[in-house]
Amino acid sequence: MSNTPCTSTVEHGLPPANHPTAVLVDVRTGGHPDEGFDRVVFDFRDNTSTPGFSVGYVPEVIEDPKGTPLPMLPGAKLLVTMRWAAAHENGAPTIPVGDRDLRPGLPQIRQVKLAGDFEGHLSFGIAVGGEEPVSFRAYSLSGARIVVDIAHAGHSPWYCGEVFFCDNHKVDANIDPPVTAVERRLDKPAVAGAALRALFEGPTESERGRGLRFVDSHATGFTDLRVDADRVAHVLLLGPINSDGSAVITIAGEIMPTLKQFPTVDWVKIYDEHGVTQHPTGQRDSIPVQLEP
Repeated sequence: MSNTPCTSTVEHGLPPANHPTAVLVDVRTGGHPDEGFDRVVFDFRDNTSTPGFSVGYVPEVIEDPKGTPLPMLPGAKLLVTMRWAAAHENGAPTIPVGDRDLRPGLPQIRQVKLAGDFEGHLSFGIAVGGEEPVSFRAYSLSGARIVVDIAHAGHSPWYCGEVFFCDNHKVDANIDPPVTAVERRLDKPAVAGAALRALFEGPTESERGRGLRFVDSHATGFTDLRVDADRVAHVLLLGPINSDGSAVITIAGEIMPTLKQFPTVDWVKIYDEHGVTQHPTGQRDSIPVQLEP
């Protein structure tokens, strides 16, 4: 498992061009010292939508559409870009004036400033409390909200783990194993379950553009994940699984490295929906017969 901070760009749910425009109505911040992070929340009107977004570190925040650097307080800069979103409607702003340049004085959030609101592209810059990038995560919540959490110095509120997807380029080049790891923020304490949930969510749009895909072998989900004292992980797949005759890659080839990244897992036993696997005992890997080629 990666020991480096989670600083890579997060991308989620980028919609097609005809997606309804989401209307921003509030920007707020809050400190969560007991949990080790500060938070920015972008609230959208309930009757519109939650936009797709990307959040990542940039050398400087550029004002859209001017194309010039946005004046901001010192600190590393996070750029939050939302697609098919707006902070105005019928020519009038939909957020309070103060939300255009928040300065909450939190340990890791110095400033949240509007960077652009033009032709369905809405963006904000966040000045982080320090010149070097720190760990962050970004996700959407029910109620049309986008959340950005920024870790306090010396804290690790979430794990920086990996999920392994089938790599079409490796398959075409006959490279073994035919999978590639991508970074994911994994909630503590049940990080193994978080990793498998991230696997079933599949690759992001940009990862798909790099040739990554989730081979599900007809599994619809998983349950009964546990790791025993013998360092064996057990997971039961849901649905009528089938390898489709593939001798190159099945879901087992993605699950095993995703679970073996954790220091408590040396072997993985995968069960079918009836709880059956070929080698149910002992310190060895096992898959259901349905996942054989």
